[in-house]
Amino acid sequence: MSQVLNSARTGTSYWARNVVYVDRSVIVLNKPAGLICQGSEASSENKLQNFDKFNNLLRDVKDTFALESLPYPVHRLDKATTGTLLLARGSSAARQFSQQFQSRVVEKTYLALVRGGEKSFPARSGEIRDALEFNDGRVSIGESCAAKFAATDWELIASSPIAPLSLLRLTLHTGLKHQLRIHLAHSLHTPILGDNLYTRSSISEKIAKITRLPEKRIFLHAAQLTLSRYRKSGPNKHFRLRIGAPIPKDFLVICRDAGIALDHEYVDGGVSVDGQNVGNVPDLEGRWLRKPSSPPSSLTK
Repeated sequence: MSQVLNSARTGTSYWARNVVYVDRSVIVLNKPAGLICQGSEASSENKLQNFDKFNNLLRDVKDTFALESLPYPVHRLDKATTGTLLLARGSSAARQFSQQFQSRVVEKTYLALVRGGEKSFPARSGEIRDALEFNDGRVSIGESCAAKFAATDWELIASSPIAPLSLLRLTLHTGLKHQLRIHLAHSLHTPILGDNLYTRSSISEKIAKITRLPEKRIFLHAAQLTLSRYRKSGPNKHFRLRIGAPIPKDFLVICRDAGIALDHEYVDGGVSVDGQNVGNVPDLEGRWLRKPSSPPSSLTK
């Protein structure tokens, strides 16, 4: 596998540059914003361009890592969301990890920049259990029999001292469409920065003065995935593998401009086994493929 990994590090393939971790069963990417996590064989010209990007990604990863077939998408991220995206190297692994997602064995941690200062929150952390309804593609908080259970935990990590902007850590227990966006906007009343679908209010002048906001960009990042994995031998075969994707540069820049300090584990990403940070995972032939990078103005804590 070492020759394949060295090839991946050269950056010769466009999509494979986003791969952050690989082992004998999975490949994990840091998904860029704007990518639809669904391939398609449809001939519709309107859909083909977006779907072809994901098909190209799968082919690129297959070629870069010398896979026998295209990797298998195990879950999805919304088009606007960045961060950890898991691909299985084969059908058996795909079934195994799909089951982990369905049974909620996988722990999904997100970071969100939200509109609201420290006083916007009722506490430092909390739970949101508002059910969601789906009508003609629209999602809303609902109480009817058709509403689906949705569970989000949130924690206030930091707030800007100069603008109504805060960083939240979110745990997604269920994975409904736009769940985090709706829970934050309609339940917590602190919409995600850049989300114009679930809030109509204009950006605070204080935010606009301190930083430049990219167009069509929602600052929600799938920071970490934690999976159950198994060693081939030894007394403690089961362990928890956590894989974290580095925060995108534009996310970092806004945090810098707003005076929000970030932890290195989110800036650099990385891998941990049962809570201990590691570079490689020998039991899985696992390798972390990214080097630590200095954030803008070294705004870390």
